[in-house]
Amino acid sequence: MPFDIHMKNPSARKGFWKRLGRHRGWGYPDVLQIRGSVLPSCVPILFFSTLFTTLIAVLYQIFGINVTLPESLVGTVAVVVGLLLAFRTNNAYDRYYEGRKLFTSMCTQIRNATRNIWVGVRELDEADRKEKEMNIRLLLAFAVAIKHHLRLEFGTDWFDLTSLLPDGFQLTYFDGNVAQENTILGAGHDEDPNRSIANRPSQESHDQSLRTIANRISPTTYKYLHNSFSRDETTIWFGASEWGSDIDASMSLPLEIIFHIGLYIDKKQHNGSLDGARFGAISGNLNSLVEIFGDLERISDTPIPFAYNIHLKQAVLLYVWVLPLTLVEKIGWTVIPTVFLVAFVLFGAEIENPFGFDKNDLPLDGYCDDLKAEIEYLQRHIPSVKAIPASQSPLYS
Repeated sequence: MPFDIHMKNPSARKGFWKRLGRHRGWGYPDVLQIRGSVLPSCVPILFFSTLFTTLIAVLYQIFGINVTLPESLVGTVAVVVGLLLAFRTNNAYDRYYEGRKLFTSMCTQIRNATRNIWVGVRELDEADRKEKEMNIRLLLAFAVAIKHHLRLEFGTDWFDLTSLLPDGFQLTYFDGNVAQENTILGAGHDEDPNRSIANRPSQESHDQSLRTIANRISPTTYKYLHNSFSRDETTIWFGASEWGSDIDASMSLPLEIIFHIGLYIDKKQHNGSLDGARFGAISGNLNSLVEIFGDLERISDTPIPFAYNIHLKQAVLLYVWVLPLTLVEKIGWTVIPTVFLVAFVLFGAEIENPFGFDKNDLPLDGYCDDLKAEIEYLQRHIPSVKAIPASQSPLYS
């Protein structure tokens, strides 16, 4: 379509309500948004709290039964509930914000390492170029592997990971927890017919392994994993000893990738294809990536203490159910919508693992896709360094 200087802004031709729907603020859609909010998860407890409040109002207003309590009781409980909720909210935001900062730092280190490898490792032939491209893909695979690792999706059989790993790359079947040596690792395959029932892990060790994994899984991740596999799929038992001595349960896929890249740059430095300054820079990038990986694991593997979560929920529930007993005498039937709104505010304050699949979690898939697009553009459009004198190179002319 030809350009017209009198053409109006397309958004200006839209109606008021459509333009209002695109506006992010205190109006629609944020205030009235249900998808992505905490309302669906709060419906059961809101229903029972409102039902309990209605029962209190009926007993007091219709039957004249005195079920009231002194207002001072609510004030005492409110202080404790407020402190608990404040700590929980601050902790939730800290985990979310720190996770975002660490993922940004990881992408920055991968960009720097990619640049140093692409322009610093000299190529002697086509095989050197393919090896360089393979190790740059391994840097991308590191980011994708961390995403799956944080979501407890172990191994290499993932659609966004298999294309980045070279053929014959060592499979990782463990997440670094030795207690998971004998546990359920996957579904959808046929069980080994030569393996007898007696050789399977004991039920006790299996239950212990599942408890170990369950303590690390956030509710959102558990829901996603539970819905991903149907009940009729065959589940396989794996034992660490079955894979031989070359597979160590203390190794994880992101660390394996870093080791492969480290061996590559060490080889190039020794044969003269990589100078010492570039080697030091890339080694620093790899060290930073390992450190970031550890920090991300710390966020993912350190949940709020279970006893604290139980105490918080019990305290909030006690406060909400005591509230109608102190308000029904003064506000009558109005206590029902009042308690409903208060309960929604209090029960809606939830904390989650920021690396899960919930709408409110960090968009890790988008971060990895953007990084992949950047590096693929670099490989297509930016020339790499050949093993020729600098004075003859088009990069330095």
